[in-house]
Amino acid sequence: MDCNVHLWDQRDDPVGWLADRTAVRDLLGDYDSLPEVYPLADYRAETAAYPVRGVVWSDAGSADPLHAAAWVQRQADGQAPGAAEPPATGARRDTAGPGLDVLLVTLADPASAGWPGFLRSFAELPAAAGVRIRLVSGLGGGTVLAGDAVAHLRLMAEHGLTLTVEATADQLGEVARLARELPEVRVVLDHFGWPTDLTAAGSRAHAARLAEVAAAPNTATRVDALGTIFGDWTADRVRPWLLGALDAFGPSRCMLGSDLPIERLRGGFTHLYDAYEQVFTGCTEPEREDLWHDTARRWYGG
Repeated sequence: MDCNVHLWDQRDDPVGWLADRTAVRDLLGDYDSLPEVYPLADYRAETAAYPVRGVVWSDAGSADPLHAAAWVQRQADGQAPGAAEPPATGARRDTAGPGLDVLLVTLADPASAGWPGFLRSFAELPAAAGVRIRLVSGLGGGTVLAGDAVAHLRLMAEHGLTLTVEATADQLGEVARLARELPEVRVVLDHFGWPTDLTAAGSRAHAARLAEVAAAPNTATRVDALGTIFGDWTADRVRPWLLGALDAFGPSRCMLGSDLPIERLRGGFTHLYDAYEQVFTGCTEPEREDLWHDTARRWYGG
């Protein structure tokens, strides 16, 4: 289960930073090659050589998040039923099968007065799984956890929704505090805490910050967005960072994702998942099942 996939249609529901292809060049580099339209069918074609069983769709910042989530829901509903069981984790086959398990993570600001109604509307979608908030100021984010925001986030437990928090390394203390304040809410740290100091010293400091977040038992993390974080990367370059996230959270609270189609900018799905195979080669088969599938299913599927 790919725990982070972006699907969009710029013609119908634009994502702001995609409409202006210069908005986040400091973060992504030249991203003119990203497609204007990227539906589920395109993702399936791009990953057909791998046994992908499901995806967690994450809204990349659409103008109308409820409209975007409903668009993905319709694509999920339109799939042919009866997908064949894929081979064991790590194996490949010629097709990914006719169906994918699709879970939806929308994007919203809990400081908004309309948050309670937004949650109710989103939760009516059959595949609704969670809401992502952006503490990081880039990509149109910058949520401030003050006023009604924390109380609004507490409402997620009533709808069985998982909270995903996009935050940079220097905001991880805030994520840890939030998780402690919301013990009834499942909290997933996005992009394994988005490290910013990529030196050896930075790696050690980041590991300590991750451990602080992971100390709350209601937390997990998504390992993804390697190209966004590291630029042009290699398996050797990212290995200590990914193993640091695994050490902090353990395989039962760590999940792997692609960040497609954004990861195309740095090599794509094959390059990424081959690197995951190399980095996590020392894991046992049950640990691999957690990393590749089961953790995402548990934390976003119920």
